[in-house]
Amino acid sequence: MRKDDLTVDEATVIAQHARDGVLELEDPEVRKVVEQANRVLVRAQMWGEERSPKLRRRRRFIAVGALLLVLVWVAGLLVPLAVRFG
Repeated sequence: MRKDDLTVDEATVIAQHARDGVLELEDPEVRKVVEQANRVLVRAQMWGEERSPKLRRRRRFIAVGALLLVLVWVAGLLVPLAVRFG
């Protein structure tokens, strides 16, 4: 985890403070942190909370494997056609 990454809990607190008007959003540094917190929350809502790097590697491995499977399947369909008509 990079040093500038926020956890979902931290992002929730920051976003809530921003909604409540506690934070000074005119300050560019504060606005940047609030935007980062909002990005973390959106990612967590879309993809779920990633608790460990091992889970992230596993998901990446599954995604790459699925992509390779689809690419091999498409190549298996298109290569015989190309050879027949070529």
